[in-house]
Amino acid sequence: MKVIVHNSISLDGSLLGFAVDMAAHYRIARGFRAGIHLVGSNTALEGLKMFHKKLPSEQEKDLRKPKASARLPLWVIPDSEGKLKGKLHVLRHSGFCRDVAVLTTSSTPKGYLRYLTEREYDWHYMGNGPIDYAHAFAVLAREYRARVMMSDSGPTLNGILIDAGLVDEISLLVHPCIVSAARLAMFAGVKGEIALRLAKSRTIAGKSWLLFRVASPRRGK
Repeated sequence: MKVIVHNSISLDGSLLGFAVDMAAHYRIARGFRAGIHLVGSNTALEGLKMFHKKLPSEQEKDLRKPKASARLPLWVIPDSEGKLKGKLHVLRHSGFCRDVAVLTTSSTPKGYLRYLTEREYDWHYMGNGPIDYAHAFAVLAREYRARVMMSDSGPTLNGILIDAGLVDEISLLVHPCIVSAARLAMFAGVKGEIALRLAKSRTIAGKSWLLFRVASPRRGK
């Protein structure tokens, strides 16, 4: 399964502190035709805060798996701590995904697992934490017959994937602004040196879109 990291950043590599061009961001994302979008739990929480001053209450329809278009991606969220309990219905009906699935571990609260099961969310047990993403990706590729996965997450999860050699391409929509070094840095979680090769560059709505291929050997697949 091909794995693409995609994010919108400022010129100095920040993920926060500026107005993201969401239309351009998701236009690029749709072009990857990824069957699965991997979304970090903290990224999902930040998104909920960004678009909702107050989360809508859960309704009866939220207890059942939606009949959404198969053309939409499945959002997979690693959430062993149950951070999104009581909030997943907002993501489920966001219009950006066909449904949400969750990666869990032995430390996941039993109440969260009941919450997921009662509402017909797919959840996948990944054993004792931390999650082995090479194994997780193999399970997801087999379970959902996915050929492409896109990670739209923060520096911690993306850093884990990049350092593990699980990423094939890195897509960046660079916004023409400088935030500050104190903001959340896109590659703050990367520990090793990663060689990249520029594959595409384009101007989209006044922003620079850069697509890099990872040149170093993939160690985790």
